[in-house]
Parts: sequence; structure tokens; C-alpha cells
Amino acid sequence: MSKPWPPPPDLESIRDLMREADPEGHIADGSPADEYEPEEEQLFAAIRHFPTANLLAAKLLPILEDIWRKSFGLNDATLAPRRPALEGLAQQIERFFGPEATPQVR
Repeated sequence: MSKPWPPPPDLESIRDLMREADPEGHIADGSPADEYEPEEEQLFAAIRHFPTANLLAAKLLPILEDIWRKSFGLNDATLAPRRPALEGLAQQIERFFGPEATPQVR
């Protein structure tokens, strides 16, 4: 029996994608790789049961923004400079797990 394609999101992949995105720049500044662990777990919990059709950047971005607001105590003004990085992360998640996903090599 073959596995479904695209595969559903898994925590390890979400961790890899978030750490690569490094939306706050903490890892690039020398923080440990697990800097975003709470946010990774919150995101995975929020999307783990999403159907593939819902794993779109437009649907993921509001979830990421909500997680960022709560985790970092942000408002609209302080979230704005982070939005490009969060949009990029949402696009990467869509690329790997969304309806148009194709096999990727990381």
C-alpha cells in the first residue's frame, strides 16, 4: 500500500522549516536551534489535521501571525516587520504539504 501524496505535515518537518526560516533571526544571531520549539509545536498542533487542500499560505499566515502575537507579545505594528519572514514560512509549508506539493529534496 502506498502512502498518500502529499504527506501530512509532521513535527520534524515543521521544525526544520521554521528553523530554516528563522523569522526572528535568533538562530542566525547564535541562539540554540530549539529557539522556536514552542511556536513549532503550536503550529503543528494547529495544522496537523488540516486536509491538504487547506495547507495554503493564505490560510497558514493568519495562524502563524496569531502564534507570533501571543508568543512575542506583538501588535499589528510590531508584527509588520516580521510578516515577510512569516509569509515565506507559510509558502514553504504550502510548497511541501499543500495541494500542489511535489517531492522535494532538502
